[in-house]
Amino acid sequence: MNVSQNFLKKKLLSGSAWAFTGRVITAFSGVLINALLSRLLSPEAMGTYFLTLSLVTGLVGISQLGITSTAMRLIAESMSTNRPGRALKTIQLSFKYSVLGTFIVAAILVIGIGEWLAEQVFNSVLMMNIVGLMTIWIIILTFQSLIAEIFRGFHDIRSATMCGLITSVLSVLFFAGLWIGLGHSNIKHVVTFSIFASAISVSIASWLMWNKLQTLGKMTDDLTDQELLIIAWPLWITNLTLFALGQADLWILGIFSPQEVAIYGAVSRLVALVTMPLIIINTVLSPLISELYAQNNKYQLEQVLRTTATITSIPAIIVLTIFILFGDPILKIIYGNYYREGAIVLTLLSLAQLVNVWAGSCGQTLIMTGHQMTMMLITIICSSVAIISSIGLVQKYGVIGVATASSLALILQNSLMLLMVRLKTTMWTHFSIKIVFNLNKILNLR
Repeated sequence: MNVSQNFLKKKLLSGSAWAFTGRVITAFSGVLINALLSRLLSPEAMGTYFLTLSLVTGLVGISQLGITSTAMRLIAESMSTNRPGRALKTIQLSFKYSVLGTFIVAAILVIGIGEWLAEQVFNSVLMMNIVGLMTIWIIILTFQSLIAEIFRGFHDIRSATMCGLITSVLSVLFFAGLWIGLGHSNIKHVVTFSIFASAISVSIASWLMWNKLQTLGKMTDDLTDQELLIIAWPLWITNLTLFALGQADLWILGIFSPQEVAIYGAVSRLVALVTMPLIIINTVLSPLISELYAQNNKYQLEQVLRTTATITSIPAIIVLTIFILFGDPILKIIYGNYYREGAIVLTLLSLAQLVNVWAGSCGQTLIMTGHQMTMMLITIICSSVAIISSIGLVQKYGVIGVATASSLALILQNSLMLLMVRLKTTMWTHFSIKIVFNLNKILNLR
């Protein structure tokens, strides 16, 4: 079955509109949140906050067991082949294993591992005092992520976007209120408010999901636990190694150079603006990749992938140029004078993220076309390179050494993913200068 260009265009544009709006608000909310926190918290507490958020994110990845991406892929495949009962079975199994995963992670933290990490690994009394709050935060974020991916599987990008958008907006309001009312705070209050914002978001998203599922009819039993887990476990390893690639730099600084954690954490979150267009497109593309590949529409899929890579690269180049030319004053305005030392780090991380955007949705393409094992091996290799080189450079070069190692590993990862997509699927996903000159024609297809 062929999918018409008009249908693809409508699907991409309608989903992208919501994803773009949500991601823009979320991204700038994130910058505003960090700007407010840099004024509410001391540099030490700010560094602890970034480490805590990083640790929570990693433990959420562990508790998910690879289920979230698997759920989105299987739901998209089931709905594209008119099997809503199979989609319902996917959701049931996904919740079952998410409950199991969060129970295991929460139990490990509660029995003392959380305090050990805080005290022995990061040498942070501040973190040790909020281990209980971290456990609650992990549970809420795990289910927030799962529900968002379920919505994406149904191509309900609006509802998926709302999951993160509500949390971001509420967090801004909470922290702005603290800044205006008190002018200062502590990490315990900051984490408590973050949990509260996420809990409200999950409650609203759960209600929306429940209403949606009532329209799907009866659940079938044509999906087994084994089928789900065969797909999920390589994605689980992939997600954990991707996390290691993205967060190991912050952890290594936390262990070897804790005084620079706040600077690196603030800069790395600002760099997220460079990848925002690609994240927006991936939000919409992931289920579409699964559908088109299952229907063997590889020519159309490659055109979609390369066109979106080209479109997302243009704003990334603009943002990167601004960061390179005006990094010092930008950091001063957003975070304060203390954070100006991160200008070189901002340039290094931005260059690596530009390559990430240029390569397009190569990682998502590997995952959504059934090559999750290949993706897993690539991320293990690149994460190992990032960790080993960061440890080797941090003691001599500090935050700049870590930023260099992290950037080179990310460039290597995207190069390998791009080549493996070509070898495994015969498709390319990267930026095309030819498409730039034909962009007006492409966007105005009739």
